Amino acid sequence: MDPAEEFKDFAYIVSHDLAGPVRSLVEFSRLLVEQAPVPQTDEAKTNLSMVLESGEKLQEILQGLLQFSRLNTVPRLTQKVDLEEVVARVHMNRQEDLDMIKATLNHTRLPEVTGDPNRLYQLVYMLVDNAIKFRSHERPLTIDIACEDTERDYWLSIADNGLGVDPMFYDDVFRPLRKLHTDDIYDGPGMGLTLARKIVIMHGGQIGIGSSETGTVISFSLPKKSVAA
Repeated sequence: MDPAEEFKDFAYIVSHDLAGPVRSLVEFSRLLVEQAPVPQTDEAKTNLSMVLESGEKLQEILQGLLQFSRLNTVPRLTQKVDLEEVVARVHMNRQEDLDMIKATLNHTRLPEVTGDPNRLYQLVYMLVDNAIKFRSHERPLTIDIACEDTERDYWLSIADNGLGVDPMFYDDVFRPLRKLHTDDIYDGPGMGLTLARKIVIMHGGQIGIGSSETGTVISFSLPKKSVAA
């Protein structure tokens, strides 16, 4: 079997076939917390809470791996996609969250490209979500989406005025399950930028991370000519 196919099978088995037992672990742990007699000691309470918390974290990790494996197994659509509409959908679906933290999302004129509309939506959604999650609490969040038109590609950038990323971790942020912060500060499995990178590469583009004066800039390219699925 081709190594790439073996990886697809492995990723699917890990993320899909393990999901059932982990779901049972979480649900039965939750039932114990809610219905069982109150533990007699603080240590017993802590241990039970840790079992539930660990199961929920494992669920998040498996969900991230399942999303990654689906990018390899679900055929990619190829059609005209208006990025203006993609960003508008993301903005609409995150409007409540943006309003809650008094954030603004701005964008310049965006082009029409050829690609998978669902995955391009997922790409923009994850990058905006990343900006919201890693915002600074010292100033209102601003997210700016811009596009540079080059001869062969459209280069899009999503810049924020958030916490920023140390340059020494620029490579790490795109690796699966790599987190720069502990779970008690920022939850989640650490798969967002991994999935974003995969989607960009599947569309024949490149992605990178850099710093702005006050935050982070994620830049990625989308070819003007479509790439075969």
